[in-house]
Order: sequence, then C-alpha cells, then structure tokens
Amino acid sequence: MTTQLMIPENALTVNEAEAFQALTFATEATLKTLAQHSHVPENLYDEANRLGLLPGGPVQYIYTGANGHEDNVFRLEIALPIQEPGKKPFAFHYRKFPIFRHVAHTHYGPWSDFRELYRALFDQLHRDGHQNDGRVREVYYVIDPDNQANNVTAIQIGIAPAFH
Repeated sequence: MTTQLMIPENALTVNEAEAFQALTFATEATLKTLAQHSHVPENLYDEANRLGLLPGGPVQYIYTGANGHEDNVFRLEIALPIQEPGKKPFAFHYRKFPIFRHVAHTHYGPWSDFRELYRALFDQLHRDGHQNDGRVREVYYVIDPDNQANNVTAIQIGIAPAFH
C-alpha cells in the first residue's frame, strides 16, 4: 500500500547555492545501479584526509539527466566540498561547481521516502511555474544508518531560466 506524500504549498523555496570547489567522483549511473557507489563518500573523506584537505561542507550527490525512470542513464557526481585543492588526488579529481539556482526542500527522515517525495516536489515545482534544468542535488547534512528517521537531506532541484 502506498500513500501519497503531501508537502505544504510553500515547501519549495528559490535559492542560489554558492560556487564551491570539491573533491569529486563522476560516473554514468542509473537508479538501479546507484547503490554500487554507496562507498564513495567514505572514500572521498579518506582521500581528503590523506591529502590534508579541509572539508568545506557535507557530501553532495549531483544528478544530471536523471528522470525518475530506473533504467535511465544519467551523470552522477559525488562531491565533497573542500576549502582549497591540494596535491593531485589518486582516484578522484577536483572540480569547481558554479552558482546553482534551484528550488529547495529539506527532508527529515529515511531515504526510502525519496521516490514519493520527488514526485510531490516535481508536482509542486510545475504548479509554481518552474521547469527543471536537468540537474538535482542531494546535500546530506545528517546521515544515520542505524536510525534513518534522523537523516537530514536538502534536495535542490535546478530551475531553468524563465523566458518571456
């Protein structure tokens, strides 16, 4: 049995995320293969530590071209914001992410809610008159694998410029 997730009418706020430098992993993925990369955030922190890099924020998953279909291939970037790049990383690369205009919603709870949550967020996005620019970010502020009810994740949906 599924229940439709309801979000408040004003659940989405328009924001601009500042540009940031990150230690990054990039690949092609599908929703079905996403779990294969669950070890990457820990590896990013290990590599940052090895290189003496100072984290500049929480890990982010950045999806470009994801459309909710399980077999759709999209670009996945897993990014650990850092204060300054350093020596050449072993298995990762540095990337500067530009300013990101988006609508945002903070989710408190398990990631198993995401399928319904994304449906509700995209419905609201379109009701508010916005169009997605093909990018979505998940910013993982609190990760509690033992009690996912404690997770705090910001979902940022890129918005296309409005043309009149």
